[in-house]
Amino acid sequence: MIEPVFNISNEFSADSINLFQNSIFAFDFKEEVYWISDILDNNSSKTISINIAKNSFNSYKISICKSLPLFAYIDTSESNAIVVDTQQAKAIRSFKIQDSKIESISISDNGDTILIGGKNGLLSRWNIYNGKLLDIPNRHKDFILFAKESPNKRFVVSVGYDRSVILFDKYKDKVGVLICVANSTIKCARFFDDCKFLALGDTNGVLYIINTDTKFIVHKFQATFAQIIDIYYYKDSYIFYLNDNGVIGIVNFSKEEKILDSFMPNKKYKSFIIDNDLVVLASVDKNVCAYNLHSFVEYGISLLQNNNVADAYEFVAQNKFLQNEDFYLQLEAKFEADILEAKALACSKNQLMALDILNKYLDIPDKHNQISTLIANIKAIDEFQQLMNNNMEIRAIPMVAKNPILRELKSYIDFKNRFGKVLILAKELVKKGKKTDANTVMMHYKKIPSKIRTIQEVISYPQKVDEALQAIKNKDYKTFFRLKKDFQFVGFLQESKNMMEDGEKYYYKLLQAFYEMDLKNCKYCIGILKNFKEYKELALELEFKIDEIANLLNKIKIDSITPK
Repeated sequence: MIEPVFNISNEFSADSINLFQNSIFAFDFKEEVYWISDILDNNSSKTISINIAKNSFNSYKISICKSLPLFAYIDTSESNAIVVDTQQAKAIRSFKIQDSKIESISISDNGDTILIGGKNGLLSRWNIYNGKLLDIPNRHKDFILFAKESPNKRFVVSVGYDRSVILFDKYKDKVGVLICVANSTIKCARFFDDCKFLALGDTNGVLYIINTDTKFIVHKFQATFAQIIDIYYYKDSYIFYLNDNGVIGIVNFSKEEKILDSFMPNKKYKSFIIDNDLVVLASVDKNVCAYNLHSFVEYGISLLQNNNVADAYEFVAQNKFLQNEDFYLQLEAKFEADILEAKALACSKNQLMALDILNKYLDIPDKHNQISTLIANIKAIDEFQQLMNNNMEIRAIPMVAKNPILRELKSYIDFKNRFGKVLILAKELVKKGKKTDANTVMMHYKKIPSKIRTIQEVISYPQKVDEALQAIKNKDYKTFFRLKKDFQFVGFLQESKNMMEDGEKYYYKLLQAFYEMDLKNCKYCIGILKNFKEYKELALELEFKIDEIANLLNKIKIDSITPK
């Protein structure tokens, strides 16, 4: 299974945590102790006692730098923000703001600046090394609960006690812009994806995803039903969150859905960080451990390589953030290939071999219903074949509705072809005024309930059969699908299946024409694909884009020949 990269026990809690080089940096709010522990030597640690200002939001009274051994805190008077070099265990800078007490602080990731939020609603940014005021990016009407500078130094977000969220973009803004007033207090923020997005978590468990360029909320949904304490981004669209019940969960923000209610569910946690592929977890029992998330991928790959299919699916079910990994996609591809092989074996009188392939998936919860249904279908093959061999189609054909695999048997395909030919014969007899003969020809098939309507259609509307045959001959998709919607007999006509399968062919032709900027061919393919239900929406979307491109090209052409 997955082994931790390191595991450290300490006498102090880690209410706020960071990892720098080979050391854990953490702060225990209850004991007011900042402690450092070497991850390579559990016995090598030191502590620094610090008195901080106390209130219910004390997590914003301290700040740990991400990339340097710097720590900052607000003193008990709330008048000074003090920056400490933890390796030397001494203060290197003290900041005081004019006409206000200090409410919150935040050191930038690279350790060169500090944000100081005042009780007067002003957020100021200072240079740590020379102590100079750089700017005042954001202004709130109330105390500033907390603030954060983006890793690329372009953005500053701040949150007020009045639930206002202000974002400053140094390339666009003179002062910060109000993004929203949240429904409940925002407790944490994190920039991610090269700072293209900002994630916020509130006290009601709602997660906000904000586009930092447009400053619009692109996603807002219930991630958990407890207060979100901290959030981290992990590749693709995954957000790991920690709630105040000590549970770390995972959501896919692009789909606005929960992926995992509890990551590493055996413990409760006070804090955590994700740094590249490393997740560091600080539990309530004063233990700090770390796991390499890539090791989860490697373990999944090993299960797949050893053909431990059931174990691999169970492992992914426990760690659903792996569902976008290549090994899981390969696992799903293997499943689909096994399904196809089992069907092929079953249809070629090798049912036992087919069942052997399927049985290994039967205990996988996500696959159980599909596999058990397919197994039941396969077990129906012998009975179906025996009935067909005894010319008892009246009992055999109704079985097809509940057992789709029977449609792939040669005996059913032969029956369908015979039925299609008899329909054409009946149609010709009706056109010649021999309706009684047509009914006689169809008598054997009238005993099959599912075929009664089809037979009645052909006898009542022989001209519609001719119209459908002509549509197939001329590749008239509009007429073909109109008739298919209204008449069952269309599905039994020769080449009808090819017409219905042409959608995929024209879909790929459209994509090729689109990438080659062959607008004429694009419009031709779109005209056909509009008739296919499964491709209609895509065709309309591409038609809109193609019209835009055509208009742009036309404008360029006109501009190029217009005299200056």
